Formats: sequence, C-alpha cells, structure tokens
Amino acid sequence: MTKKIFKTPKNRALGHSKVTNLTPGDIVTWKSWSIDLLSESFEEKEGLLLEILEENRLENIVLVAKIMPFGAAEYEFIPLFSLKKSQNRD
Repeated sequence: MTKKIFKTPKNRALGHSKVTNLTPGDIVTWKSWSIDLLSESFEEKEGLLLEILEENRLENIVLVAKIMPFGAAEYEFIPLFSLKKSQNRD
C-alpha cells in the first residue's frame, strides 16, 4: 500500500493562497474565542503582521503568521488561512 500525500504544485502549503495578499507590516484581523467568568463569545481581533513562518505539522507545511495584537504585550501565532487584511483605516 502506497502512502498518499496531498501536496501538489498548485497548493504547496496550507495558507499559500493568502501569501500574495498579505505582507509583513499589514494590519490584519482574525476571529477568536473570548472567554471570561460570565460569558464566552467569538470576537474579531486586530493586530500587526510581523512575519510569515513555515511550520511542519503532521508531515504537511502550514504557513503561520506572527502577529502583535493591538493592546497585547505578547506575540500570537495564527494560521495564515485564518487572517484577512483589515479594512479599518483610522
């Protein structure tokens, strides 16, 4: 039995289609769970895209963004396919 791999030249890495639209320095948005003592909600977050990294996960390459969320003190790593460029210009 041969091992099947889902890599094709058209789709080199998960998130590759987003690379052409996003560059470091862009303001990006993504959705994330926000949980506190009283409720949990799905909210949109915004931050500055610092770097795009490649990670190997389960024998596949996944593109991950290093982001500094606005109002946060630490970086976050978000899969590139979860991001979109922010439309806010303020």
